[in-house]
Amino acid sequence: MHEITYKIDLYEGPLDLLLALVNKNKMDIADIPIAEICSQYMDYLEQAERLDMDLTADFIVMASELMYIKSKMLLPKLTIEDEEDPRASLAEALLRYQCAKEAAALLAPLYEQYAGRMAKDTDEIKPDNSPPTGLDPVSLSKIMRLLLIRNKANETAPGTIISPLVKYKIVPVSEMVEKIIGSMSTRPSQSLLSLLLTCAESKSALVAAFLGILELIKERKILVCPLDDDEAEDNLDDIKLKWNDEARSA
Repeated sequence: MHEITYKIDLYEGPLDLLLALVNKNKMDIADIPIAEICSQYMDYLEQAERLDMDLTADFIVMASELMYIKSKMLLPKLTIEDEEDPRASLAEALLRYQCAKEAAALLAPLYEQYAGRMAKDTDEIKPDNSPPTGLDPVSLSKIMRLLLIRNKANETAPGTIISPLVKYKIVPVSEMVEKIIGSMSTRPSQSLLSLLLTCAESKSALVAAFLGILELIKERKILVCPLDDDEAEDNLDDIKLKWNDEARSA
């Protein structure tokens, strides 16, 4: 005759086993019949040992704890201090474990849905979109208009007899940026009007230089400074530029 074997449920730990026994017997966690629970708990350990199941030391520790609580409840209460329920710590642990298990059941589908996603780091440096201080749009437009008028006068002046096939050369902004940086390296402080006159030789170069200066101001490589008193009297609409020393060292 073959020996009859039984299949018993596996539990994650002693609290999981105790909670299952409490729910199975429809007991109140705050008022656990410790003798009955201890008996059922020991029966499970005996069956697990018979089936050669690997049980952790936590199950043995909990068994000794249950035996201690059971023996303590059998002793007569001699003083008022002994009125404390020895099952209180066990009931509190079971309540916390029950709450954690319910929360895990709610979070499990969320984990399956979002576990494979990557979250963007939150320590990214936010871009500085604040406009540079000291820039007056009216002054910028006046300076640009003045330079366009001067450039137009130069184009209408008597020149060569033969007109070139390509009348206007397209000047890239990146090329003008390098030219502006070279000019500011030799003269770290100069006005916007003089810088544009120095770098721009044609209308296309003038537009590229103007955009290049605005880009360098945005990157804080060129700083806009207030005019001195004597400069302000002579150039009411001009803007003073200064090369950033930190940008030069970098």
